[in-house]
Amino acid sequence: MQKETPQQQAGHGERISGWVEAGFYVIAIAILGVMNAFAISQGAHPIVFILYSLLIAAAGMLSVTGLGNEAVPIMLSPRSWIVGIAAILVEICYCLALVTLSPAEGTLVLRLSIPMALVVGWLVFHRSPGLGAWIGAGIVGAGVATLLWLVDLNSQTIGLFYGFLAAAAICLRGYASEFHPWNRAARTVMAKMQITGLVVLVTGFACLILVAASTVLVASGYLERSSLFAAPSDLWHWPTLVIALLMGGLLFTAMNYLQLSSVVKIQTENFIATSAFMPLAALLMQSLAVSAGIINTTMFDWRLVPGGVLVIIGVLVLIASRARR
Repeated sequence: MQKETPQQQAGHGERISGWVEAGFYVIAIAILGVMNAFAISQGAHPIVFILYSLLIAAAGMLSVTGLGNEAVPIMLSPRSWIVGIAAILVEICYCLALVTLSPAEGTLVLRLSIPMALVVGWLVFHRSPGLGAWIGAGIVGAGVATLLWLVDLNSQTIGLFYGFLAAAAICLRGYASEFHPWNRAARTVMAKMQITGLVVLVTGFACLILVAASTVLVASGYLERSSLFAAPSDLWHWPTLVIALLMGGLLFTAMNYLQLSSVVKIQTENFIATSAFMPLAALLMQSLAVSAGIINTTMFDWRLVPGGVLVIIGVLVLIASRARR
């Protein structure tokens, strides 16, 4: 029996660590849903909360990676703004979805990004994913569609709408990142984290200025406070600041590292496969949070299990079809 060389052993160990990191990323996404729901329950304004969290995360990443030599060109590039705004829209729309949806329901809606990505790739970039990929995407779509029979459409349609927007923003972020010149050139996890930090910092700060300006209109009575428009008091609401510090400083920063590192070690296809387990992971984390009294929603909604299983099957079919191609 032939022994593995040190290089093979290192490569094997790296793949294992990549799978572990991908698993932790799935758990982090599940925690993200709970944190968003908890922040909303404490009176945090969704948009203010997400912007604070993202800016803290960007500052945290840059404190580790540094600004680099091309910080200004990167931050001023129109392509960076597309990537940054898309990334912000993903988190804001997901948080807004959780105003009316449970974390498990919201996470399931976001899997729409999988069939959306295939449709955009086919229509815009003329990419042919193959019949198997279309079948897999269709199964994923069917899994998400089960929500139409599970939620109260009278009160939760707006949540489904924001979830749909978040899924579309995921596609936009993915394709914009693919064609972002600095992101394409980056070869290390630290380099990619640096670019992410710069892009989120500049676009997040610009969005926060717009939100602060809109609070003046709310205070003057020209706009009414809502989930889209914040009041001045929302900017210094102390639970928002504390939870945003935890989510931005720990969760968002960890999520970015885990995603970038695991993709390098196990490749994008395998990372996408692990994302199929996010709805069920969110359902389990939601149950733990409810039992601990952190959030108030359904303990364990068994009705969501079939949709989550369909998503897993669909993603695995999609990945298998791509592997054969």
